Amino acid sequence: MAGKKFIKLHESYMRRYERGGFLVGDVFKFNDKFKSADGFTNLGTNTQELIQQMVDSGLHIRVVGIKDTTPSRYPANPDTSSLDVVVNIALDTGGGRYSHYCSIPASLGQSVEYAPNLLPIPDAMRRKSDVQIKPEELDEKPDNIQNQTARGTTGTEDHVGTPLSPTERTLPKQNTNIPSEPATASPAAASYTQEYLSDLTKGPSAY
Repeated sequence: MAGKKFIKLHESYMRRYERGGFLVGDVFKFNDKFKSADGFTNLGTNTQELIQQMVDSGLHIRVVGIKDTTPSRYPANPDTSSLDVVVNIALDTGGGRYSHYCSIPASLGQSVEYAPNLLPIPDAMRRKSDVQIKPEELDEKPDNIQNQTARGTTGTEDHVGTPLSPTERTLPKQNTNIPSEPATASPAAASYTQEYLSDLTKGPSAY
């Protein structure tokens, strides 16, 4: 009974080489001499400037849409799609954000595949770091003001003009004896509890 109610579902999807070699999400790379192609010269000046900004940014350019150059007679039928397509591209600024949307002829470039690996991080997104991997000798010269101290001043005093001296940045290797005298004499070693316990040992006659 269950077999009679089973409905077969057929799924159809568009393959890469059925749409001019592009799929949505591909990384788009312009040809070396794309500016001399007719498809680029036929574009408007503002579109050409936008494309130049995308190339100069150093970021990845993504395919965000693919459409036919001419409308299809049966739009809902994938079998009527053609290879002559217009590619919608955008600048991938990272984190799922896109900008600089525009439509260009597919003949201006091609897709770049990185699968199954992830996309490489563009150099424009790499922060220049001064981290030194190879060990180097530490410069102990007190030229850096961070390694100098104005001695003999407090936070409430004016230390302008006070000469700076190198800061002690290492712990001493021996103890330093600081002479001092207590303000009051130390209490006696014998406390009340000690005296009470000693009296108990003497017996009841002590009370």
